[in-house]
Amino acid sequence: MEKNEKVYIGDSFFERWFSKFLFTLISVKVWGLVAATVVSTYLLIHCKIDRGDWLTFNTTIWALIFGMKEVFKISENKDIAEQQKLQKQIDSNIEIATIRAKSDDDPTKTSRNQDGTIIVGSEPD
Repeated sequence: MEKNEKVYIGDSFFERWFSKFLFTLISVKVWGLVAATVVSTYLLIHCKIDRGDWLTFNTTIWALIFGMKEVFKISENKDIAEQQKLQKQIDSNIEIATIRAKSDDDPTKTSRNQDGTIIVGSEPD
């Protein structure tokens, strides 16, 4: 399968839910969260840490991972908006250049000397 090909999952709710579930399981974030929670829970059960440490650790890890996920989403949206703005600026510059090129070729709008140069303002002959 080539990289540009997309896999068709299905249209039913359960097929889509199952595919989302599988793709989520592949995620490194999920494995990091599961491992951190399992290890900290093991330590809590065996009295190596107390409840406050367990709560602080798990809350911090979950908040960091989901917080960074949101930061990356915001950054991606900002990049897309900047690309669209840049593309609009490029399109307007091309349009302006096209208009200027057309006005230079139109003999009714510009005056030219005998050598073909454009007369600007009131140049003497």
